[in-house]
Amino acid sequence: MAGNEYEDDIWLDFSLGMGNFAEVTAVTTPVSDKRKIRVRVPPGKLIPIVFLPGIMGSNLRLSRERQELLKRTDNLAWGPDKKGDAFNRRTASAAARQMRLDPDAVEVDIYEATSEKIEGKKTSRFDATGNTTISSDQRHDNVPHDLGDVSKLLVTDPKADPNHPLAQNRQSFTAAQKARARGWSEVMFEAYGGILQLMERQLNDILRREKNKYVVSPAWLDKDNPDALVGRAPSSFGVHHDAQPLSEDELRKIGECWYPVHAFGYNWLRSNGQEAKLLAEKIERLIDTYNHNGFDCPGVILVTHSMGGILARAMMHAEYGGIRHRILGVVHGVMPTTGAAAAYKRMRAGFEGSNKPWWHLQAQVVGSITQGVLGDNGEEVTAVLANAQGGLELLPAAAYGTQWLQVQDDNGKFLAKLPQGDAVSEIYTLDRDKWWRLINPDWIDPAGQGELPPEKGGKPKDQIGPDATTRRIKLAMDFANAIENTFHQRTYAHYGSDPRQPAWNDLVWRVVDGDPVIAGDPLTWTLMPGHKGDNGEGTLRVKGDGGEVLKLKLQPPMTPSDGTVPVERSAAKVRAKIKCVQTGYDHQGSYGDANASAATLYGIVRIAADFDSAWWAEKY
Repeated sequence: MAGNEYEDDIWLDFSLGMGNFAEVTAVTTPVSDKRKIRVRVPPGKLIPIVFLPGIMGSNLRLSRERQELLKRTDNLAWGPDKKGDAFNRRTASAAARQMRLDPDAVEVDIYEATSEKIEGKKTSRFDATGNTTISSDQRHDNVPHDLGDVSKLLVTDPKADPNHPLAQNRQSFTAAQKARARGWSEVMFEAYGGILQLMERQLNDILRREKNKYVVSPAWLDKDNPDALVGRAPSSFGVHHDAQPLSEDELRKIGECWYPVHAFGYNWLRSNGQEAKLLAEKIERLIDTYNHNGFDCPGVILVTHSMGGILARAMMHAEYGGIRHRILGVVHGVMPTTGAAAAYKRMRAGFEGSNKPWWHLQAQVVGSITQGVLGDNGEEVTAVLANAQGGLELLPAAAYGTQWLQVQDDNGKFLAKLPQGDAVSEIYTLDRDKWWRLINPDWIDPAGQGELPPEKGGKPKDQIGPDATTRRIKLAMDFANAIENTFHQRTYAHYGSDPRQPAWNDLVWRVVDGDPVIAGDPLTWTLMPGHKGDNGEGTLRVKGDGGEVLKLKLQPPMTPSDGTVPVERSAAKVRAKIKCVQTGYDHQGSYGDANASAATLYGIVRIAADFDSAWWAEKY
């Protein structure tokens, strides 16, 4: 222990190395330097924080075969941080989008470091100068090389004098490389880098030693620090009922513990049920690794964004991940708990741009690029999502409720409301002649995969085409219904309810031209053929019973939200100990908001403090 008699010595802290070992590096000093080097003993307890991004928030790479087929010089399938690629693919055809975002031809782009066997031993070590490491660093530069030290656990290793004849620095890794190895570069760092760094910094600076005792760090006490939550009223970050602020006692209880922050990317094109099984195994390996390395690691705390929350719930469900016992609690951010009507809208009319006002020029430009990349019409979006069960699992499920798809005349009078019961049979799987149906069968396979041989990227009929999509939709809704009641008992949530960021709680097709009275029952109207009938951008032309032609337009969103997930039908249906209802952010950028960050830290601390008191009482 550090005491006054040792205050002039050199004190070092352990950090976490590439293999998730506690390690410390000491650099030799001149002979004239008589100070001793002393090392603070790390805590024995460790709880990893695992971040799960939303749909489109994980970086994907092409299989070697698909890369060769598409004649690409790189294997990038999806990398939202790569602005040059994003800009170039705005004008990609629906067929090109389908082939590049094929669930069966992509995987998460993981960071790998060169590993070499140690001569005469069974173990191996990582090499910061190896070819695999260098290649990974080039691909994963969304986590910047100059990231710098983030916390006492995530630091750049010291290097020997490069002029020394024996200096190779092969085991000297930067903080950026260590962050990449923890998965930070698997996810969209522009959207998530801030919260990853904040959690890493704050949670590993809970207690500091002053003389012979530990005290709560100023990082949690300083009233001028917006991240300092001790004594801060939860109402300040959106809690609308009586909830107690964090206390120093809670932080002292959980402070002698490490909280390394990891991020797990996943193939968001595949079913969350499938991905939950893979990530559950990854969680098990992570926990086992830390325990094998000498820590006491009882489980993980999950922090999620959007569809990552659906994945987290699947990881707990017995039919999918089955690891509820390994999860200490979950913090959900902007989760589409029961789906979102925006999923229907986007498959019919494409993605939206930015909701920011015109004077937010940068947001407008970024929003326009994003809209072009994701697909600004129904044909481009359907070419991807009709073949990707992960995206279909965001459609409104049974728990979303009924009558959310509506038809109005030009005075706002309701002419029809669907579904009356089951959205699958009443909307999602209807034939092409039903104008309100979800899928235009002509948009499913623009690349013609159903007619191509396997070596050209072709697929059998049970994997591509209208029948395959219908089956995929049914499986997606079966999955959504299966996890409807799956929530962790230690759940904390935050979501947006901002009138400046409206979303579709209900979707309205409004008759803007023609007489619906003459046309008769809306469910008997027939869609006119081709682009004239459906322009893929939210305008339809239909014929009524007597041949009357009507023009319908999809109406803009009206319900306060985060721009994507409606509160009443979806976000608020999360079952949580604390729900923070917030304003000031859009869906994708939620974790860039200070109140969303505060709600996240608050939830993590409360989850940790609520965990087994006997475990916390154990001393090492």
